[in-house]
Amino acid sequence: MSSSHGSFSVRKMVMIALLGAMSFVLMFIEFPIIPITPFLKIDFSDIPVLLGLIIYGPIGAICITAIKCLLHAIVYGMSLGELIGVGSSFLASLTLIVPYHYFLGRDWDNKKKMVGGLVTSTLTMTVIMSVLNWLVILPVYMAVFGMKLTIPLSKMVLFGVVPFNIIKGLVVGLVFWFVAQRLNYWLAKRALK
Repeated sequence: MSSSHGSFSVRKMVMIALLGAMSFVLMFIEFPIIPITPFLKIDFSDIPVLLGLIIYGPIGAICITAIKCLLHAIVYGMSLGELIGVGSSFLASLTLIVPYHYFLGRDWDNKKKMVGGLVTSTLTMTVIMSVLNWLVILPVYMAVFGMKLTIPLSKMVLFGVVPFNIIKGLVVGLVFWFVAQRLNYWLAKRALK
């Protein structure tokens, strides 16, 4: 019995690593959407993270996020600017994982719960990342690179960071919903019981 339990653990670790690698690759498909904050880019790296949430729960999803960020740091280096970006990406992923887990639980195929998770995670990410960008992330980034803003920081957050996070949360949430529906049978066999 312990050998089958061990192989399950190895299989689980391999799947988490694969989802982390997929998440890292999806970081390359990125594009800016708000002209005053071109450094904020939407990517689809949270789709495997959210699929991992369904299959392995919040700890698995956090591990997938950590793998994605670690691979990014290894490939792009560990300069202070990269660490700020990767740290921000990690925090943004966490703000999606927690509300989705709270709303979906084990009923990931429930439409009302999926909508609740989408809306709540979008709002959570928007509020938390806006506050963090205003108080910590952007001031540190500007200090590290000696950047000067042409508009007040509060306006950059209000007109750049807030709409970016709303759009990102909705786009990523809708794509996740679509992918989860397409993988319904596969996910049903593997979802955390």
